[in-house]
This record gives sequence, structure tokens and C-alpha cells, in this order.
Amino acid sequence: MNDSTVVGLKSKTLDLSIYTGVVYIQGAIEKELNTIFIVEVSSVSGSLAVTWIAEPSALSGSGMYISQAGIYLPAEFGQQYTLLNQWDNGVLKVKNIATNQVISVAYFVCKKSDPNKNCSQLQQNIWASAEKTVSTARGDKLYKLEWVTSWFFTNGDFYGYFINDIPEQEVIDVANAFVFPNDYYVQNTLLSKIQTLCTDGVTTLTQVTTHSLGMDLNGLVINIQGTTSDGSASCKVFIDPSQAAGGTKISYISNTPTLSTGVATTDTPTTTTFPTTNIDTSVPQFPINLEKTITFSSSTRGYSIVFPSMNIAYEAINVDESLDLSGVRCSTQMNVTKFSDKASLTDNPKIKIFSCTVKGTLNTLWNSIIQKTSANGITFLIQILDPAWAEFAINTMIN
Repeated sequence: MNDSTVVGLKSKTLDLSIYTGVVYIQGAIEKELNTIFIVEVSSVSGSLAVTWIAEPSALSGSGMYISQAGIYLPAEFGQQYTLLNQWDNGVLKVKNIATNQVISVAYFVCKKSDPNKNCSQLQQNIWASAEKTVSTARGDKLYKLEWVTSWFFTNGDFYGYFINDIPEQEVIDVANAFVFPNDYYVQNTLLSKIQTLCTDGVTTLTQVTTHSLGMDLNGLVINIQGTTSDGSASCKVFIDPSQAAGGTKISYISNTPTLSTGVATTDTPTTTTFPTTNIDTSVPQFPINLEKTITFSSSTRGYSIVFPSMNIAYEAINVDESLDLSGVRCSTQMNVTKFSDKASLTDNPKIKIFSCTVKGTLNTLWNSIIQKTSANGITFLIQILDPAWAEFAINTMIN
């Protein structure tokens, strides 16, 4: 790109407004909108407008979550330490305010295929020969390597950390000041807030039966199964301890028994599925994965669309469309297709998602249209143009 190129930046996990001056950005191009590339930002290195760098106690109340490193710096962290960098190049640097000791924490994402990043194997090997093992107040294990001034610890099997050439007490103190969103954190903090996160406004997850930690492109997530007042539900949450609720809901799917048949069906309370007699759903369906979704968020209109596959391309355009339905006026249209078919996205989409205003009640819809409603009351009409995408359309969530 030349110097005059304009790109759009967005992030599900970072507050981009806190940066100033020249910054270095890593991310993935999510789509192209009106010739402008939209980039989902995963990390930023540069100067902050307001952080502990300039004023150690500036960030009070919520603290700061560094999702790239799997480390949460609670509000009280700023009373003991100053943040010295933007955790760039896999290194987080902090300074102890009392001792002026600068501490560099080298971090990496665990990877079983790489012997140097296989956290389980590293922990097993280092534990066997460790010169010393120390536990933090939250039960995290720190291992001092034999013969060298180097310490190793992990955030479960997701992130690994090394601290080199730092006095032992400094290592122990800073590890105690960090909060790692691991199973201890989930059990003792996050699960108590789950009713706030896992709801669609109609049903709420009231009791957790199973949960598991995992990783996606944004960082640590928790997958939850549990019960509601009249059935069960599954919920996926991006962990972010700096949020009041402990994270951000990625998806919520309720499973409410159908009383007339006694058979449980998977459905979202905001979804009305109409007969699709003219759609041959027996054809092989486009693959979906409810554990690996992609989310489009509209900050101006306050809704999000969760697609049940990451293997897609989509574009949103302004329209003035009625779909030949009385009382319907749609202002935006989103075309969706398979990622490899993105060149034909405009001319040959597989589904179209319209955001509409509706006067009165829609009693009759085309057999190829599904109606859904967002939490803030916007009506969405999903038009299925390819029968192989019926399952995809039904499992597309509007929040």
C-alpha cells in the first residue's frame, strides 16, 4: 500500500482509541467495503494516549487485560508497577515502583507441534529438573530452571512465560500481581457472573453443568453448557477480566423442549422458522461450526450477527427494499457466500440478510425467508437463495 491508502480498523478485544502517534498494527483483513479494507486488529505496538506509562494509577477500577499474553493487570497492579511497553514482540515490560526493577516477561502461545512452545512438555521437563518451585497466591506454579537465573510458568496449556535474570523475590511478586484467566479464575470468579453474560433477553443460563476453556482467534474463551428455567443452553464467552461481567458473549443457543412432540429442538428465542417447502434441504448443506463463529457488529445500530462458520465472505450495502411484503421497508442488505466464491459475492450470494422496519405483523412470508429479531428490536429477514445454505441461515444468530 502507498502512504495515502486508507484502511478501516476494528477490534473485538482492544480499545484502539487509547493509541496515539505512530503505531504498528497486526491483524487480518476481514472484508473490503467500498474499496476500503477493514482490518480486525489483533495487536498494537506504539505509544498510548493514556495508560500507566504516563500515570501509574490512571487506569483504576477495571484494570487492563492483555489478551495476546493471557495476562490481566488488575487496578491495584498500577499501585505497584508501571507498564513500560505495549507488550510488543512477545515481551511485556513492567517496572516495580518501589525498587525501580525493570522486569521483562517473555510470553508465547502454546503450540503442541513446536517442541519449544509445547507448554505441557516444557512444564514436565522443567519440573523434573527444577531447582525450585514456588506457588503464587492463586495456585500458579513458578519453576526456577537449574543452574540459570530463569523462571518458567504457564497459563494452563494456552500461554507460556519466561522471566530471565531477575531476583527471585521480584519474580514472585510480579507473578502474584498478575491474574491469569485460567481454570482457577473461571471457577472462583467468572462462573458467578455467568447469568449476566449467558442470556438472550428471554432465557438465561441459570446453572452450569459443564464448562471448558479454549482458544480462538481473539484469545481465551470458555464454552459452557447448562440449564435454563425451561430447558438447556450452550454459551460461548470471550474472557476479559477488565469487563464488569468478566467477558463478552460470543454466542448463546437455547434448547427448549417442544411440548407437542416431547422432542428437544435447538432454537433461539428470537427466531421464527417458517415452512421451507420450496427449499430442498435434503441437498448437502454448507458446513457450519457453532464453536468457530465469526461476528459482524454494527456499532451505529447496536446489533451483531453471529455467522456459524468462519469460511465465508460478506458485504453490507444500503438498499430501499420491500421484498414485495406489505408494510416492510429494508434499509440494509448483507450478501453472504463461501469465502472462495468472494469474487461472485455481489452477483451471486447464497443468502441475503435484510434489516427492516415492519408495520403491523408479518403473518405470511415466502417459504425461503426466515425472520429474526435483534435484542434492540430490529427485524431481520434472511432470504435463502441456495438450498445448501438453509442450515447456515437457521443457525445465524442475531444479537
